[in-house]
Amino acid sequence: MESWCLSKHKASLLMYMLLLFSMVGWIQGIHIEDQRKALLDIKASLHELSNLLDVDNILPTWVDHGSTEGEYCEWERVRCDKTSGYVTDLSLSNIASLEDDLYLNYENNLYKGVIWPLNVSLFLHFKELKKLDLSWSYIGDTFISSGLERLSGLKKLENLNLSNNYIDSNYLDTNIFPSLSELTSLKSLDVSFINGYQHSPTHDISDFSTLENLEVLDLTGCGFYGTLQMSESAPTLRKLKVLNLGKNQFNESILKSLSALTSLKALDLRSNNLLSGLFPSEEISHFTNLEKLDLSDNNLDGVSSIQGCKSLMRLQNLESISLGTNYFNKSIISCLSFLPSLKILDLSGSSELIIDSFPLRELSSLRELTRLDLSNCNLESLTLNGTMSKLTHLNLDNNRFNDDIMRSMAAFPSLRYLSLGYCFLGGRLYGNELPDLPDLEVLILKENNFSGTLPIEALASFHHLEVLDLSSNNFVGSLSSTIKSLSSLKVLSFAYNKLNGSLPDDGFCGLLNLQELDLQENMFNGNIPECFNTLSSLKMFDISSNLFTGTLSPSLMANLTSLQYVDFSYNKFEGPFSFSSFSNHTKLKVVKFISDNDMFEIETEDPTGWIPMFQLKVLVLSNCNINRAKGNVFPSFLVKQRNLRVLDMSHNSMKGQLPNWVIKHNPMLEVLILRNNLFYGTIMLFRTNHNIRLFDLSGNLLTGVVPKFLQRFLPGISHLDLSSNSLDGVIPSSIGDMSELNVLDLSNNKLSGEVPSGLIANNSRLLYTVKLSNNKLHGEVLSGNFSLDGIWNLHLDNNNFTGNIGNLAVTGSLGLLDISNNFFTGLIPSWISNVSIISELVLRNNSLEGPFPCGTTSFTFLDISENLLSGPIPSCLNTRRLEHLHLGSNSFTGPIPDSFRNMTKVLTLDISNNYLSGEIPSFFGKLSNLIILLLRENNLMGSIPKQLCQLTNVSLLDLSNNSLSGSIPSCLHNITGPSYQAFVQESTALSHAPSFYSYRGFITKMQDTDDNQFYSQQDEVQFTTKSLHLTYKGVILDIMSGLDLSCNKLTGEIPEELGLLTQIRVLNLSHNVLTGPIPVKLSNLTNIESLDLSSNHLTGKVPPELTKLNSLSSFNISFNNLSGKLPEMTAQFSTFTKESYEGNALLCGLPLENKCTTDPERTYPSNNEEGTHEKWYNVDMVSFYGSCGSTWLVFMSGFAALLYINPYWRRKWLDFVEEIMFTCYYFLLDSVRRPFVLLHNYDL
Repeated sequence: MESWCLSKHKASLLMYMLLLFSMVGWIQGIHIEDQRKALLDIKASLHELSNLLDVDNILPTWVDHGSTEGEYCEWERVRCDKTSGYVTDLSLSNIASLEDDLYLNYENNLYKGVIWPLNVSLFLHFKELKKLDLSWSYIGDTFISSGLERLSGLKKLENLNLSNNYIDSNYLDTNIFPSLSELTSLKSLDVSFINGYQHSPTHDISDFSTLENLEVLDLTGCGFYGTLQMSESAPTLRKLKVLNLGKNQFNESILKSLSALTSLKALDLRSNNLLSGLFPSEEISHFTNLEKLDLSDNNLDGVSSIQGCKSLMRLQNLESISLGTNYFNKSIISCLSFLPSLKILDLSGSSELIIDSFPLRELSSLRELTRLDLSNCNLESLTLNGTMSKLTHLNLDNNRFNDDIMRSMAAFPSLRYLSLGYCFLGGRLYGNELPDLPDLEVLILKENNFSGTLPIEALASFHHLEVLDLSSNNFVGSLSSTIKSLSSLKVLSFAYNKLNGSLPDDGFCGLLNLQELDLQENMFNGNIPECFNTLSSLKMFDISSNLFTGTLSPSLMANLTSLQYVDFSYNKFEGPFSFSSFSNHTKLKVVKFISDNDMFEIETEDPTGWIPMFQLKVLVLSNCNINRAKGNVFPSFLVKQRNLRVLDMSHNSMKGQLPNWVIKHNPMLEVLILRNNLFYGTIMLFRTNHNIRLFDLSGNLLTGVVPKFLQRFLPGISHLDLSSNSLDGVIPSSIGDMSELNVLDLSNNKLSGEVPSGLIANNSRLLYTVKLSNNKLHGEVLSGNFSLDGIWNLHLDNNNFTGNIGNLAVTGSLGLLDISNNFFTGLIPSWISNVSIISELVLRNNSLEGPFPCGTTSFTFLDISENLLSGPIPSCLNTRRLEHLHLGSNSFTGPIPDSFRNMTKVLTLDISNNYLSGEIPSFFGKLSNLIILLLRENNLMGSIPKQLCQLTNVSLLDLSNNSLSGSIPSCLHNITGPSYQAFVQESTALSHAPSFYSYRGFITKMQDTDDNQFYSQQDEVQFTTKSLHLTYKGVILDIMSGLDLSCNKLTGEIPEELGLLTQIRVLNLSHNVLTGPIPVKLSNLTNIESLDLSSNHLTGKVPPELTKLNSLSSFNISFNNLSGKLPEMTAQFSTFTKESYEGNALLCGLPLENKCTTDPERTYPSNNEEGTHEKWYNVDMVSFYGSCGSTWLVFMSGFAALLYINPYWRRKWLDFVEEIMFTCYYFLLDSVRRPFVLLHNYDL
C-alpha cells in the first residue's frame, strides 16, 4: 500500500513537473516569438533610412521564415544565450555598414538630415539584453523622445553605446541626463559625440547622477561643462574606472569634483579649452589607482611648486601621461620625474620647452620610459647625459634638428621605433652616421632634405627592420641588388625622390615579406622585373609617376592575390594589358592606371565572360585606350561591381550609350568621371544618390536636356560638369536649389533661354564657380542690383547676353569675371574697380563705352579690348599685380600714361588699335618681365627707342601702322624671348571633392581627384603672320616669336644684326623707306616662317643663301628696287609665286616671266675680253628716261584732276602741304638756334 501511494505520489509529481516544463516552454516560446517579431520590427523601421542612404537590404539575414524557434540567433548582429535562446547582445553599430572613412561619411549624411526613426519600445521585449550598441546609426530625437528611461526595464542591461549620433539640444536637458540616471544596471555607457563635436558650451552635466554600478563612462566631444555632483553619502560612480571627458568645455574645477572617484584607472580630459593654469599635480594625486592620464591640447602653462610635484609620488600605477599641445616649460619634466612608474610620455606640440634650453638632464632621469613623443617641439638638438636604455619608441617629427641628430640616437640603444620626419635634415646620409640600433624595426626619415645615394648597405645593419620610409627627400642614383639584404622589410617607401635607373632583377624580389611598396614620383625606368610576381604578401603597390617602359605581363599581377591597392599611373608602358589578370584578387580595392602616352591599352573583354572576384572601391583608368581592339566598348565587368566609390574612365574615346546604370548599381558612388569619351544618349537618373559629390560627363556626345530634377537625384553633389556636349534646352531652375554645389560647368553646349534668377544672384550657397561659356543664353543677366558674394569664378563669355552691368554687391573677392563676346552695353560700373580683388577681368568684345573707372582693385589679368571705350587711358589703374593688360581696339586717345612704368610684373601689354599719340616711352625698357608688346595701329611718332633692346624676354613686338621714323636699332637682336614657359595655364583645385575612401595601411593613400581643376584665364593676342591677322592663345604664345615694324616711315638699312634672332618666326619690315641690300645674315633665321620686306627701297641681289631657310613658308620682297637673278627654286623657294617678287623691274628668273639673258652653252669671257660684248642687263637709258618722264606726266595730270574734282582730297592735300611747311620752318629754326643755345650754356 505504501509503495502504491509512493508510486502514485511520484506519478503526480512527474505529471506536475511535465506540466511545469511545458508551461515554461510555452512561456519561453511566447518570449522567443515576441523577440523575433521585435527584431523584424526593428528591420522594418529601417526602410526610410535605407532609401535615404541608397543602401539596399540592410540586415539581409533578418528574414521571417515563420518559424517560432530561435532562428534569429543565427542572424547577423544578434547574440543569444545558448540555453534560453533569449537575445543578450544587439550590435546595431553602423547599421548601414558604411565602410572606410566612417566619420566623414557619417557626418556628411547627418548634415543632410538622415535619421533612423527608431522607437525605444522595440527593445523592451529583450528582457535578457546585456549589451545594446546603437553607435553610428543615425538615431536622433525620435529615439530619445520615445522614452529613453524605459530602458531601465531591462534589468540586465550592462553596456549601452549611443555614441556618434545626433540628438537635438532641445532634448538634452530634459531627457538625456535624467533618463540615463534611471539605467542603474549599466556598467558601461558611451554617449560620446551624441550631438556632433561642439566647439561651444552646450549643457551642464550636474544632473547626471546615481549610476552606482558604472565602470566606464564616455562623454567625449559633446560640448559639456560644469561638474559631476558627488555626494559623500550616495554611492554615485564609486566603481568608475574609465572616464572620458575630452573635447568638452570643462574648466579646472572638474578635477576637484572628481576627487572622490578613487577607483579611476583612466582619465581623459584632452581638448578642454577652458582647462587652464598650472599643471594640477595635487588634484590628480588623489587618483591613486590611475594608470593613464590625458591632459593634452589644453591651456596648461606651468607647474606650481616642487612640493606639489612630490605629491605625484602617490600615483604608483600611473604609466601613461599625455601633455601634448600645452604651454609647459622645462619644469614640467622635473615634475614628472616624481612619477615612479611612468613608461609613456607625450609632450608633442610643447613649443615652450626650449625657451631656455631643452631639459635634457631631467629627461634622462625618466629611465623607465618606453615611449616618448617630442614631435612639434621646435627642438634643435637632443643630447642626453647617459642613456635611456628602456626606450623603445621615439617620435621626433616636426622639429628643427641639426645634422648631428642621428649620432644622438646612440643614447637610446633599445629603440624599435624611430621617426624623424619633417625635421629639415639635409646632406648625404652616410652609413657611419646611422646609429647602432640592433632592435630597430621602424625607421621614418620622410619629408627631409637628404641627398646623395641611398646607404642601403648601412641600412642592412638593422637586421629586424620592418618599416623604412625615406619618402620626400632628394635621394639620387639607382638601386643596387643589395636592397635584398633588407629581408625583414614589410613596408618600403622611396616615394618623391629623384632615384633613377632600372629596378635590379634580384633586388626587390628577395623581399618576400614585403606588404607595402611605394616608389611613386621618381625617375625609375626599364621593365618591371618579372620576379615581382613572387611577392605574394604585397598589399599596396605604387610605382606611379616614373619612366617604366615595356609591356605589363598578366603573370606579373596574377600571382599577387593579396593586392589591395595598385597604382601604375604616369609611366611609359606600351602594348595591351589584360584587366582579367586581377580576376582572382578577392581583396583588391583600388586600381589606378593613368597613361600619358597613346601606346598603352587596357583590355577588359578577354577572355569573354570572365567574372571578377573583387569588389572595387576605386577604379581609375584614364587615357588608357580601353578596348581599342574591341571598338572601345565600356568594360562589361563593371556590371558586377556594387561598392564603387570612385570611377574615372576619362579620355578613352569609349563609344556607346551612356552607362547610366553605373549610378544605380553603386549606391555609395562619390566620384564619377567619364569625360572626353564618345558616349551618346541622354542623362537619365533612376534613383536618388546622396553620396555623389563629383559628377563629370564633359566632352561627350550627349544630347537632350539637363535633367530637370537634379537636386532630387543628386542632393549632395558639389562638382557638376556637363560641359562640351550637345545639350540643349534651358538651364533648370532646380540647379539653384542644390545647396552643396561648389562648381557648375555647363559651358560649350547649345543651351538657350535665360539664366535662372537664383543661380547667380544673391548666392547664399557654397557655389563659387559657374561656367556657362559658349552657349546660346540670352537676357540681361547682370542688370539690376544684386549680390555676387560667394562666387569666385563667373564665366558668361560667348553668349548673347545684353543690357547694362548693374550695381552688383561684391563685399569679398572675385577671382575671375569673364563676360567677353556678348552684347553688353553702357558704362563700366565703378564697383568693378573697387572690389578688394578681381584677379582676372575679361570684358572683351562687347559694346561698353565711356571711360574705364578708377579704383583700388588689384588686377592680375585685365582685358577690356574691342569695346567703345574712349578718353585717355586711366593713369589711376592699380597695376601693382598686373601681368596681362589688353586695351586694344578701343578709342583711347592721348599719350601712353606714365603710370605704366609701375607695371613691373607685366607680361603682356596690348594697347593696339587705338588713337594714342606721342612717342614710345623709354621706360618700357625697364619692364623686364615683358614678353608681348603690341602698339600697332596708333598715331605714335618719333623713333624706336633703343631702350626697347633691354626687353630681352620679349617674343612678340608689334609697332606696325604708326608714324615711326628713323632707323631700326641694331640692338634689337638682344630680344631673344623668355627662357621659361610663361603662358602655361596655372591650375587651381577650386572644388576639393575627393572620395571619403582611403587606403590605410602603414602608408595612407587618399583618393584625391585631379579632374576638379580649374585654370587661369588663357592669354590671347592677335598678330599678323603670313599676311593673315591671326589669333594666338595659350601655350602657343610660348613658342611664337615675331617682330613687326611694318607700315611706318623707317629709313636706313636693315641691320644685319637681325640675323641673330634665330628664334624668330615672323619678321615684317614692309611698307617703310628702308634702303640698301637684303642682309645675307638673314639666312641664319633658321626658324623663320614668314619674312616680309616688301614695299621698301631695297637694292641689290636677293641673297641665294636664303634658300637654307627650310621653315620659310611666306616670303615677300615685292615692290623694291632689287635686281639680278632670283635664287634657285629649291626647298621652300620652290613654293613661292611671282607675287613674292613683283614690282622689282630688274629681277629675273623663275617664277617671274622676265627671263635672264644668259646662254647656258656659252662660255663667258673674262673681264678683259668683255669690251666687245654687251652685258645682258644693259639698259637703253634714252628709253628709260623717256618712259619715266611720260609716267610722271600722266601721274601728275591725274593727281591735278583729282584735286580739282574732289574738294575733300583737295583740302587734305593743302593741309598736308601746310604741315610740311611748318615742319621745315621749325626744323630750320631749331638748326639755327641750337648753336647759339649751346654756346650760351657753355659760357654759363
